[in-house]
Amino acid sequence: MYLAGDIGRGINAAFKQVDQATRAISSGTFTVNHDNVLAAARIIDSQAESLMKRFRLIRRDLQITPPGNDDVSVRMAAAWNDVLLEDDDSYRNRIADYIVGLRKLAVQLGDTARAYGYSEDEISAAFRNEGA
Repeated sequence: MYLAGDIGRGINAAFKQVDQATRAISSGTFTVNHDNVLAAARIIDSQAESLMKRFRLIRRDLQITPPGNDDVSVRMAAAWNDVLLEDDDSYRNRIADYIVGLRKLAVQLGDTARAYGYSEDEISAAFRNEGA
């Protein structure tokens, strides 16, 4: 039971860190102008890609396996899996939504670059991490 307590505290601490990081990220702002729009698009797009690759590698590890066959272990694992994977606001869904939000922001920055007069080749190069 002591081990389960340590695991529970560790998971709660991880959830708290994710919530704090998400809150800080979602409340941040930055100013885009002609000089930095392609660099911003490149950074946001590369971060979305990096996060997606990492998420694909670890998402199976989000599943909690009951540490025993007893009723408490089975029910607690199911409850954790709801929070981690199954609920509409599960951590899996939050991460996926965050990645989608980053991708949408990168597309908006590409549109802004077009409005600033950048060519399609310049915009494409920025998203391929070439130049700008």
